[in-house]
Amino acid sequence: MVIVLFGSIKLSYAMLRTLLMLVVLPVTTFAQPDYIITSRADTLRGEVRLLTYDNIDRVQITIGKKKEMLTALQVLTVYHEEKFYKPIQHDNRVLLMQQLKTGYLSLYAFRLPNQTTLDGRYLYRMDGKHMEVPNLAFKKMLSTYLENCTEVSNKVKAGDLGKKELEQILDEYNTCMATTKPVDTKAEPEPVVTELVTAIQKLKQKLNGVDFISKKDALDLLSDLEQKAGRNETIPNYLLEGLKAYLMPVSTVQTELETVLQLLKQ
Repeated sequence: MVIVLFGSIKLSYAMLRTLLMLVVLPVTTFAQPDYIITSRADTLRGEVRLLTYDNIDRVQITIGKKKEMLTALQVLTVYHEEKFYKPIQHDNRVLLMQQLKTGYLSLYAFRLPNQTTLDGRYLYRMDGKHMEVPNLAFKKMLSTYLENCTEVSNKVKAGDLGKKELEQILDEYNTCMATTKPVDTKAEPEPVVTELVTAIQKLKQKLNGVDFISKKDALDLLSDLEQKAGRNETIPNYLLEGLKAYLMPVSTVQTELETVLQLLKQ
């Protein structure tokens, strides 16, 4: 046995070799594996692939020999190659956007149409007011968007903070909002009961007596539809696609589903 003196510590050759191997191991050896947190709060760990679609992005996870495909509506978080992705609604689509900064105002990256790189930037605010970072009229549009924090808004409007300082803008804005209570003078419109709202409610009641895999997701989606219909908001296409995907296999609710779909098309 060979003994090596390391300071005041005696190490055998085998122990020294093990120590050196640990030191030179690549950092990626200790990297956290990919995983998905589903809308049901389940955590799936395995090999993840992000897939881009026209209306709703998808993610494939391989666990052993089993592959599973999930839509962006079925996930809360995707962790892939040491980056986080979140499902974000934008332009009547649901995209899995890469999370760049988080806070009261968060920043995400996404693929612009006909591109493969994440060059688009999207601002996601906790009060529900979201927007794509504009290329044209950046100062005007962004200063208006940030006007509930006068100091930051004025800096953008004056050109002191531009698009290259986008992350600094977020930092200063989030600091501002942490010390200033947001003021929202717009009253929430009273919901109205329409033929569509009634049809959605009937479909939800029918689903309560049926058991199927995506029941919770379908009911959550229908609740979102009911709220939008009650406020006379435009119903985005991705919600229609998601509703059909969840309920087409459920034979006992096809009559109610068809009624809702027909009313949504009007």
